Amino acid sequence: MTSTIDDPTSTDVPTREELVARAAELVPFLRSNSERCEQEGKLPVDNVRALEEAGLLRLTLPRRYGGYEADTRTKVEVYSELGKGCSSTAWVSGLWSDGTLFASLLPDHVQDEIFADPDVRITVSFPLGGTVAISDGEGGYRLSGRWPFNTGCAHARYAIRSAVIDPESDAPGFGMFLVPYEGMTIVDDWQVSGLCGTGSNTVLGEDIHVPGDRMMHFGDAQQGRFRSELNAGTPLYRTPIISTILTTGSLGFPGVARAALDHFLGRLQGRPITYTTYGDQSQAPIRHHQAAEAALRIRAADALTFEVADIVDRHAAEDTPYADGEHAQLWGQVAYATELYAEAVEILRAASGASAIHKSSPMQRLARDAAALKVHAIMSPTTGLEFHGRALAGLAPNSPLL
Repeated sequence: MTSTIDDPTSTDVPTREELVARAAELVPFLRSNSERCEQEGKLPVDNVRALEEAGLLRLTLPRRYGGYEADTRTKVEVYSELGKGCSSTAWVSGLWSDGTLFASLLPDHVQDEIFADPDVRITVSFPLGGTVAISDGEGGYRLSGRWPFNTGCAHARYAIRSAVIDPESDAPGFGMFLVPYEGMTIVDDWQVSGLCGTGSNTVLGEDIHVPGDRMMHFGDAQQGRFRSELNAGTPLYRTPIISTILTTGSLGFPGVARAALDHFLGRLQGRPITYTTYGDQSQAPIRHHQAAEAALRIRAADALTFEVADIVDRHAAEDTPYADGEHAQLWGQVAYATELYAEAVEILRAASGASAIHKSSPMQRLARDAAALKVHAIMSPTTGLEFHGRALAGLAPNSPLL
């Protein structure tokens, strides 16, 4: 079922191809567990264990802790592959990888504590749901708030919390705070129609002490100015945070769309089109057109998606700045790829007939998961295309992330 890591402290780091192969090996198991994942509203423990055994939660972990320091293209390819088996598992894995990456940007002594368990899971939630008070007596901050969309929180030990620092000042800041889940309350409110297994519940916290070395200003992260010395020379850890966010937004859809196409093609032969003379759908021209339309949309979307990852990796490897408007362009590519993936899945769902609305059909789950991905704030086609269009017109960005 999984590929076990023989020695997690080994200096041997698996290649991209090896990691993608490990993900592919898990696809049948994840697919068989997808309904359970949806019903439980979180990843089954078996899924989490399989990810750990395959080493797929260590992609963004520093090598000195047994991680792989994998580049962005590898991240997108690996988690896209998982998406062929379970949309929720792919999405949670990707968000946990971001949590590990962001923690790797904090001071090195903080990392030593956090990554004492190399498989530690850290969630990320960017909505500004918190308030902060500076705690002069203790040093650091006192954090309180209500944070929605905590993907994977049921199995996590730490969270990255967001809040405005000094909101009454002339120059309020946006801080990212690393806090333990112990002492916080998870609200069971993830009652949704798609990506049900991500368990992206709301989390409440009150008067949480956060040491100063566990906070990072978003403005610094936005510009690639981080607090780790040991990771400073590694390309992965000089990637601006918006690049990480955008490429994580990309990782859910390729596998979902490919799974929908595979399922559709697997059911064509020998099935009639009701109330027609076609006794075998694989012989019907309309199905040929629908399959081709979907497949080419997926192929075009993949090209946009993986180009974004390659651009991010090139900047990281060469340590070069992004051009004006370049992040807006990348956001536009993610948004347009989302539009194409969603169209492909809808073509396939509609062409699958009434049997696809049955709860036992994988197609109905894939369609609902695709609809959920499309409305995510990072992937929303209207938002991303507007940002790109503004940049093309020479206008300043109208997003705090840009």
